[in-house]
Amino acid sequence: MAKTDFSNEQICAHRGASGAYPENTRVAFDAAASAGAGWIETDIQCLADGELVIFHDAHLGRTTPGSAKVASLSWPDIAELDVGSWKAGTFASERPLRCEDLIAWQTEAPDRPGIVWEVKCEDDPQAVAAAAAAVTKRLCDVGDHRCIVSSFSRDVLVALRPQLSAIPMALIDEALPEDGVAFCQEHDLEGIHLDGHQVTHDSARTVLDAGLALRCYTINDMNEAERLVALGVSMVMTDFPERFLARD
Repeated sequence: MAKTDFSNEQICAHRGASGAYPENTRVAFDAAASAGAGWIETDIQCLADGELVIFHDAHLGRTTPGSAKVASLSWPDIAELDVGSWKAGTFASERPLRCEDLIAWQTEAPDRPGIVWEVKCEDDPQAVAAAAAAVTKRLCDVGDHRCIVSSFSRDVLVALRPQLSAIPMALIDEALPEDGVAFCQEHDLEGIHLDGHQVTHDSARTVLDAGLALRCYTINDMNEAERLVALGVSMVMTDFPERFLARD
């Protein structure tokens, strides 16, 4: 059993249960749900045809064959790529998912995890506009879809906030930027996602005293997770949700 009784809501599976399964795939999301994770974190980026693919890297190559820039591709170019074999041959059947595929997966069972969407986007006006339009299209009317929208791109968050006023949004950064809290307050963001290894007592208090939620990535060590929860962190993102939600 785990040393600490973490609640399901405190544990978010980073790209699914990506420690043991290929990241951002259905099998990784299924494993996270089976482990009891209350949330999964995943990456979405806008393709050239306006589709939103669940994929982390800016280019093919690490988890798929090829080397093309993902944003230059259309869905037919990427839909049949093998996104599992890089992890193990047993995952060779895994294929990329789109945003709407994961929303459909979430609705298949009442206890499926909430989704933390990380919007990947280059900081140029055309890319920001395309990403904001694509995310808005898919999330503006999806009923009871339980989610949080997050991004390193401040421009994307500013563009999305008025379009998706009912969805919680969060700024992502590594360490707490000097103007991070002020930016969130100005743009009605409800949280900040930081590299948990860089969170200190003082930075945590700065975020929490401002009434913002503090969520941290990517924590695979039990002691570090306990330290963060003691500081008031409400969600720990981990590659190994099964470590923190051990069952009898």
